[in-house]
Amino acid sequence: MVRPPKKVHSIYTALREEIVGGTWKTGAKLPNESELAQRFDCSLGTVSKALALLVHEGFVERRARAGTTVIYGSPDSVASQLDAYAFIYPSEQHEGIWRAVRGFQDAARDAGRRVVMLTTGVDYQKETEFVSRLSEFDVRGAVIYPVIPTPQDQVHFSQLLVESRFPVVLAEISLPGLGCSTVVIDGFHAGYTMARHMIQRGARKIGFFSNFAWAPFMRDRYQGYRWALEEAGIGEPAGGVYLDPAMHPDFQDPLAEPTAMAKAFLDRAGKIDAVVCAGDFLAMGCIAAAQQRGWRVPDDLLVSGVDDYSVLAASHGVPLTTYRIPYEDMGCKSFDLLDRVIRGQIVAPEERQLRGEIVIRQSA
Repeated sequence: MVRPPKKVHSIYTALREEIVGGTWKTGAKLPNESELAQRFDCSLGTVSKALALLVHEGFVERRARAGTTVIYGSPDSVASQLDAYAFIYPSEQHEGIWRAVRGFQDAARDAGRRVVMLTTGVDYQKETEFVSRLSEFDVRGAVIYPVIPTPQDQVHFSQLLVESRFPVVLAEISLPGLGCSTVVIDGFHAGYTMARHMIQRGARKIGFFSNFAWAPFMRDRYQGYRWALEEAGIGEPAGGVYLDPAMHPDFQDPLAEPTAMAKAFLDRAGKIDAVVCAGDFLAMGCIAAAQQRGWRVPDDLLVSGVDDYSVLAASHGVPLTTYRIPYEDMGCKSFDLLDRVIRGQIVAPEERQLRGEIVIRQSA
């Protein structure tokens, strides 16, 4: 499947969300291509491709000398809207989410299904609003890749899912007992794999560094780390486990908080041989903090992550050893589960666990 270029997709996403959100109502004319090219700082050809996607998905129609007209919500588009599947997700600035979105869209195109993509950013209230208003978007069900900042928010989010009359599939997080099928990463395997690698490299004082530690999928990574250490007859180093329950995602400066946290962690942990980080941003923050202390990575400290984000692969001059999460497969499998739920092919909720693999680079 050929994927649209990133700029085309970003224009398509922005216009689609404005249409769905009511900025451009049924029958309204979109600005002409020259005006859109100026707004999005791109070529006319790029705008044309984005508009072609909107036509394909049933949001607009284009006619010579008549311009581009919104048809979303019109009687002519009702049939296609009733077949749409929604994907609610935080932000495409997050590479893992961007890859999951691609997987979902590719699977939808292969199945000939229309989709409605709803972006929430890091606004939990916007996320809950989308869930409660699914009926207004004329969709048959939704995959949700949620941002749940606190345990209290999880209780509220769970109640929304219980009350929703729409089929929902969760990506990345599992909430047992709510009747939702889920696609998750085998976090235990990720933590175990990375800790075993550190042990094989000869490390004995191996720390673990995590934020968002109350979340089950992060907790699983810690449990995998512990199992690997116990299996090797190694104890956790004193002060070497950092489990911060907070998470404050910042897509504009994603390394600021991890670096500040890593400074505090290394101050407390003292001299350790290696650190298994629960995510790539945490790992790069740890490398930055170690370098500020005058430590060399990997000579003085081995560091590993989980995710395998391409933008971080060689950050701070040290290619990162990490656990590659198959985000594209997560998006694809999420679509497949939602499709099967809507077709009545799944009676009891299913959980699909995906495993990744270690990618060995210079940092460990």
